[in-house]
Amino acid sequence: MSLAQRAPHLNKNLIPKETKKLSTVKLDMCTTTFTEYCYHCTIHGLKYIGDKSLPNFERIFWIFSFLMAIFGAAYFIWHLYTKYLLAPIIISRSSESVSIDQFPFPALTVCNMNNAKRSVAQEIIKGNNSLQKFFLEDICNFKSNLTSVQREVTEESGEWENVYKFLLNVSQDCSQMLHHCEWHGNMTNCSDIFNPVLTDEGLCCKFNSVPHLLHDPRIWDKLRISYASEKHIDWTPEYKFSKNDPPTAIPWRAYGSGASYGLTLALDVDSDEYYCSSTASVGFKMLLHSPVESPQISDFGFTLSPGKETRVIITPHITEADKSIMNIPPKKRRCFFLNEKKLRYYRTYTQRNCLLECEANFTLEYCQCMQYYMPVSNDTRICGKNDDQCAINARKFMKNKLYEEDEVKAFNFTEAPSCKCYPGCNEINYSTEISQSMLLATFEIPEEYFKYDRAYFEKNIAVVHIFFIDDSYVKYTKNELYGFAELLSNTGGLLGLFMGFSLLSIIEIIYYFTIRLWWRIFKNKKRENDRNKFIVQPIMNKLDTIYPFIE
Repeated sequence: MSLAQRAPHLNKNLIPKETKKLSTVKLDMCTTTFTEYCYHCTIHGLKYIGDKSLPNFERIFWIFSFLMAIFGAAYFIWHLYTKYLLAPIIISRSSESVSIDQFPFPALTVCNMNNAKRSVAQEIIKGNNSLQKFFLEDICNFKSNLTSVQREVTEESGEWENVYKFLLNVSQDCSQMLHHCEWHGNMTNCSDIFNPVLTDEGLCCKFNSVPHLLHDPRIWDKLRISYASEKHIDWTPEYKFSKNDPPTAIPWRAYGSGASYGLTLALDVDSDEYYCSSTASVGFKMLLHSPVESPQISDFGFTLSPGKETRVIITPHITEADKSIMNIPPKKRRCFFLNEKKLRYYRTYTQRNCLLECEANFTLEYCQCMQYYMPVSNDTRICGKNDDQCAINARKFMKNKLYEEDEVKAFNFTEAPSCKCYPGCNEINYSTEISQSMLLATFEIPEEYFKYDRAYFEKNIAVVHIFFIDDSYVKYTKNELYGFAELLSNTGGLLGLFMGFSLLSIIEIIYYFTIRLWWRIFKNKKRENDRNKFIVQPIMNKLDTIYPFIE
């Protein structure tokens, strides 16, 4: 008897079976795991794809349907993400209203449209001061007749002291312009609440502006600047008034609606002193603006006519920003917080201050001078009559942002300067609604408005009432259009709509193709190792004893 015949059970232990290759085993495991995943997963359509009992054309149909669902979800998710990138901020109307004692009364700047007093202009014409005549022709936009001393005059006309003294001499004083003032329903000395200020319309008078607009303000000699209150608040659009703030601190606030709680002015135009006007009319230009902004009367001021009573109704536009949008780059949210954008001249960032400073820098770069009303430094040359065209072109270039090739070549610049003057994330602006009616001297005139005689009053006096009509106003809030939670929920909603996808679906994928697949491969490898073990001397009982040389 042969050895194989006498010990058949040893063939089973001593001769191992052939095992499959490791890669084939892993492929079989992956296929099995995928089939099992398709059968048990919560994603719609996959169970039909993994069901091998279905005909092939049905499985192909479900594969095509599943791919279409993926492409549809991806298409809408991409549009959602693009919208998030392009418009991350939404401005919504707040449910909370803001009381008028929680924000400042607007700053007010008023200018007489008379560029030079007639009496002073006649003295200059009669005199021999060529520089004064040059300034007079410049401010009145007359053609210059100076020839022999043209170069000398031009050099002196660029010095700040000469320009300042001339404007102070020919302009109407605030004490002459402001005949009567009432604030909060109380008669007030106009010089206590108004101060002179240089604007693009010459020397004007301002009310309720913060004391320090610039980092390095000029010291104006012989210019009487005073404040009725010594208490000042370092107010910015991000500042929140509290109960500890004194009610008399500057900037002032309104504490009630209606004309009796606003500002009332009687203005004297002094039409007999008109020599040349900034327009073709007689009267005033007025602008209501933020207390931390420099006024731009020429572009944005409205006119007041003498002989009329004007009522100006103020409507504030308050915008606040949620701190959550600070995580969004300014280039995307299109606004600046105060600590993100610093200006060279102005202490407080606003869009208008930024634009004015950018225009000033560009004018200085191109014309080597600045207009007298710009935030000039002491050593900066003031633009004179000979620089008018250059300054006008520079202003036009900045305002219109001309990028045409011909315009760029004309200025010898490769491109327009990028100011990046986004609006402030927190800001307050004021709009006005204006109505006027005639003043007749035949009616009974309030004594405080009356000046000289009835004919003078009717010809020269303009009465203005500036006030709020509501005790509280709505505000607008800037928030994230899509935060992470909104983006996640919208994305999850689209995936659920198209595929029935959820957060647990991700966990299922991780489970089946990591933990479950690894465990199967590990168990299979262990099983194969156990099968491939070679037993050298198996344990035998007595009946199984083999004697090697027995036939």
